[in-house]
Amino acid sequence: MNQINLYFTILLLSLNLTGKPVNSGNHYSQIVTFLKTTESPSNNNSEFVNDGSPDDKIGIATRWNFDQDGRPEPGHRKGGASRGNCPPIQPALTALIPKNNLGLTTQEYPTFWFYIPYNYTDIPIAELMLLDENQDLMLEKPIMLQLSATPGIIGVTLPSTAKPLEFEQKYRWYFELECDAENPSKNPRVDGWIKRVQPSSELITQLNSNPTEQSYLIYAENGIWYDALTDLIQLIQVNPSDPTITNDWSDLLKAVELQELVETPITDCCSPE
Repeated sequence: MNQINLYFTILLLSLNLTGKPVNSGNHYSQIVTFLKTTESPSNNNSEFVNDGSPDDKIGIATRWNFDQDGRPEPGHRKGGASRGNCPPIQPALTALIPKNNLGLTTQEYPTFWFYIPYNYTDIPIAELMLLDENQDLMLEKPIMLQLSATPGIIGVTLPSTAKPLEFEQKYRWYFELECDAENPSKNPRVDGWIKRVQPSSELITQLNSNPTEQSYLIYAENGIWYDALTDLIQLIQVNPSDPTITNDWSDLLKAVELQELVETPITDCCSPE
């Protein structure tokens, strides 16, 4: 398995989009250059509309707001229905993030969540890459994952050996499945943003004065997506039949218009290669 497929994928994308030749011998710097020069705020709205989600509210619950009423970031939380050797399937590869492609966290080493639609015996490898707000690489190489127990929702935790996320900084991540080792540019992929925020004194007080099992509610009420999602999933794994928890799971996904994943199993996955 080539551990830098994701880097070459982005290089190939830059060639397709810009028409400029790329030099694979200097792929790290060219990735950074490509990301800096091809994305601007003027492109944000088109990325936001074309992520595969409905453009308007459809009467679903809006119990929590995770978009923060801000301008959407460029990204794609849903992969193509058919790319390379991956057969068409719905729901497609999906990142569990708000519709504006940005989620908040208070954690140094957060967990990212993805829905993998393919059986791990057919698609056994996935990769995660992370860049900082200046589009500099946070990881020396992508996190390579040996998938298991998919299809289902998986979690990928940023390892403690990586640089911790800094407060009030945004980070860009890319996640892809290896469906076509010969043509990595055709691999299904999703990408988005995460921002680490300083917890307010009010938030800290709420967390300290309420039971730990209610932390996901507090994070959700404060619009902190990744922490709410991770804490709720951990409760689901311990109490899968609890009606309150399952109802909140449904509400959480509806709040970001991912209700099609409510019945999707959450799997114990994955092991780094």
